[in-house]
Amino acid sequence: MPSNNNRKSMSNKISNSIGSSNTNWAMLSFVSLAIILFVAYYFAYKSNRETETKSEAFENDKPNLKVLSGEKVVALFYADWCPHCVDFKPHYKKAMSELSGKKNKGKTLRFVMVDCDKYKSLASENDVSGFPTVKIFNDDKTSDEYSGDRSYEGLTSYFS
Repeated sequence: MPSNNNRKSMSNKISNSIGSSNTNWAMLSFVSLAIILFVAYYFAYKSNRETETKSEAFENDKPNLKVLSGEKVVALFYADWCPHCVDFKPHYKKAMSELSGKKNKGKTLRFVMVDCDKYKSLASENDVSGFPTVKIFNDDKTSDEYSGDRSYEGLTSYFS
């Protein structure tokens, strides 16, 4: 039969191995969590960089206000923070989808939208001081400011 000292010794060994096992599991859990977080961060960062690159390419694609011969460019200068622009943009987009490529006074219409927060230089080059502003650029290098009703009906009746 084992003596009391042997029992204590065995008990200590079992306690130490259990404590050691808990420490090993805690360390393994910590390392696993760290690896998972690192991998998640890596893929989130990579995805974000790809999105930024795509949006930068799009942002560098400045709206084309150059008028070709036989063409008339209708440009909406807007700012997303402007409540009048927020109200008018859906009307403009609807008219743009219906009227782009149609003829107005013998000229083909081309509609363009200019975000003045992104393209401040275009707004200043074209003397835009308020929002929304609709400018009509003609192929004879003249321009007019649209002063009709800021609605789908107003745009379609003006350009039809």
